[in-house]
Amino acid sequence: MEKGELVLIHYTGKTDGEVFDTSREEVANENDLDTDQDFKPAPVLVGEQYVIEGLEEAVEQMEVGDSETVSVEPEKGYGERDSEDVDVYRESEFESQGIDNVRRGDELMIGNRRGRVLSNESGRVRIDFNHPLAGQELEYDVEVVEEVEDNEEKAEYIFSYRLGHGDISFEDGTATVTHDHDHEIPQHLKDTVRNEILEYTGLEDVEFEE
Repeated sequence: MEKGELVLIHYTGKTDGEVFDTSREEVANENDLDTDQDFKPAPVLVGEQYVIEGLEEAVEQMEVGDSETVSVEPEKGYGERDSEDVDVYRESEFESQGIDNVRRGDELMIGNRRGRVLSNESGRVRIDFNHPLAGQELEYDVEVVEEVEDNEEKAEYIFSYRLGHGDISFEDGTATVTHDHDHEIPQHLKDTVRNEILEYTGLEDVEFEE
């Protein structure tokens, strides 16, 4: 695979033999995962980190129709665990925000960081902001299903991956993105979508309507 090629992959991620994520509904059902999602092949725009580094490197070496089992070390997955990403808060800080009965295992947003509660003892709440899979070796079953070559279809996948909501239409070489969120799209996201579409498709311009 070359940088900028866009392929669709089916994948199943495991750690210590336990499935934590998959694009296949039947696998999710078999492993009691949350099935309230749209199961379908995931897009990988080679070189743009749509998936973790170790998985992307494996996909780069594959061709359409290939299936492989890939091992990913922490440094090319979700990183090593960092003890400095475990912080302690007073329970009263959460109570003042209307959050009561903080328990071990709860997930909380603190600022722009999501963390998992490790303990709540004597009014002191320890929260781990490491990724849940940090420090773990991962295994992925991967199948490259299809390469997307049509420029407009490729732009649709870029738009969907980066923004998720709204609509994209095409006319005379221009892609028009219509946003349906209550808030304006951050400028850095607009720049990313525009740059990827212009660099990796034959389209000439990208416009945003909000």
